[in-house]
Amino acid sequence: MQASKLSALGKMSAGISHELNQPLMAIRSFAENGAAFLERGRAERAAENLGRISDMANRMGRIIKNLRAFAKAAPEPARRVGLAAVVESALEVLARRIEQSGTEIDWQRPDRATVVMAGEVRLGQVVVNLLSNAMEAMAGRETRRITIRIAPDDAAGLVRLTVRDTGPGIADLSRIFDPFYSTKEVGAEEGMGLGLSISYGIVEGFGGKLRGENVEGGALFTIELQQAREIA
Repeated sequence: MQASKLSALGKMSAGISHELNQPLMAIRSFAENGAAFLERGRAERAAENLGRISDMANRMGRIIKNLRAFAKAAPEPARRVGLAAVVESALEVLARRIEQSGTEIDWQRPDRATVVMAGEVRLGQVVVNLLSNAMEAMAGRETRRITIRIAPDDAAGLVRLTVRDTGPGIADLSRIFDPFYSTKEVGAEEGMGLGLSISYGIVEGFGGKLRGENVEGGALFTIELQQAREIA
């Protein structure tokens, strides 16, 4: 098991730079915005952007920490995590890329709190990976839209997060969770992210499920997680 994890980590090394490049690009954007606000004498907005830079730097540290934990087979413990906040953090990390790609994001924050049992950092990486894959799948298409929804299922004690794109769909559904299955070359500009196989293992480690399917007009991925119990 340890040998297979180290082997997988080696194959993933070509995509690690992409995982770190996303928050780096966000830091650059926040720094440029902060400088512009300072020039306009808007110190409060500049301070807000500096705070976001600090958040992104901390996130990069957590990503590196979790990559080390993956190599050591030490999973991130599951705890209470606000799912909507994870989605919004992922969208913030990818904001520059979303804008540059001309992707429309259809995201509706649920009316009620949706708290699940998961690891915040690793779950965030899975969401970033799904969003990145969706953008790559839609490259060159006239309509580029990602629809994100959160649906609690109180009867089953579950929460489902869906990510739907307007790409060509999944070519081989039977292989999407095979280790590092990808239509892209390793080291391509888009990178491999965590890979769907790794994402699948992360979600499964939280006691959840990750599945993909083809729907009319694109692909749909669903993350299913256990609802966190209310604290008395």
